[in-house]
Amino acid sequence: MRILVTGASGMLGQDIVQTFSKAGHDVIATDRAELDIADATSVQNVVSMNKPHAIINTAAYNFVDRIEDPAVYPIALSVNAIGPENLARTAAAHGIAFVHYSTDYVFAGDKPEGYMEDAITDPISKYGETKALGEKAVQEAGGTWYILRLSKLFGHPGATDGSKESFIRLMLRLAKEQPTLKIINEEVGCPTYTKDIAEATLCLLENRSAPGVYHLINEGPGVTWYEFAREIFDVAKITTPFVPVSSDAFPPRHATRPKFAALLNTRAPKLRPRIEALREFLACEHLI
Repeated sequence: MRILVTGASGMLGQDIVQTFSKAGHDVIATDRAELDIADATSVQNVVSMNKPHAIINTAAYNFVDRIEDPAVYPIALSVNAIGPENLARTAAAHGIAFVHYSTDYVFAGDKPEGYMEDAITDPISKYGETKALGEKAVQEAGGTWYILRLSKLFGHPGATDGSKESFIRLMLRLAKEQPTLKIINEEVGCPTYTKDIAEATLCLLENRSAPGVYHLINEGPGVTWYEFAREIFDVAKITTPFVPVSSDAFPPRHATRPKFAALLNTRAPKLRPRIEALREFLACEHLI
């Protein structure tokens, strides 16, 4: 297959490019310099010129707190909703598959039992709102589409200036710099390795799986940031003391986070356990 990938220099985009290339597919890797997904004409021209068999959209604006600023919101909307709509409509017009990644932030986060794929979206932040609008636009575009919801990603750092420091790297750095760590014991989610997401995406397309919404998560119970940090420190054998605290222990953040937003995977083949993925990631990144 010939695969057009957007956001190819990001954390997830890099693994998508590497995984599909290794599997023998012809990958066309693009970032904003090559393709502005918010520009419908640009999308149509690039697709017409390259004639891909599928489009995988990893581009996203995920600076959650910044998006609460009315001046920044239109930027996030263009990347998280308008861009996916342009890509999905173009893919449908050309009769090719479209893969779009979404987030647990499309949910209110009030279900301790977690969310299945058909749960109603009800975002409580502007970031979640833009991602939910993106999901709606993709579904309304028709054609063969896959919406793959993800949670708390970890992987090799993105190559762009806008790439954020991952939670894992932040924890390992702070463990060296501070005598004791205070870690928020809230926001239950399902940390997942980008490499495993890329492999799962490859399987979905190669196997021509039924279109629709999927939750791609490493197997394991939902965890708070504190609980995930404990898993990280156990694997990395970090002995720096750390204590659980509420979000009130830190300066207020602009965006409200879902409290309980664990994704339940009932449709896709199960990904490996989170601890196995975490152990491999830390070893591959020479962090242990």
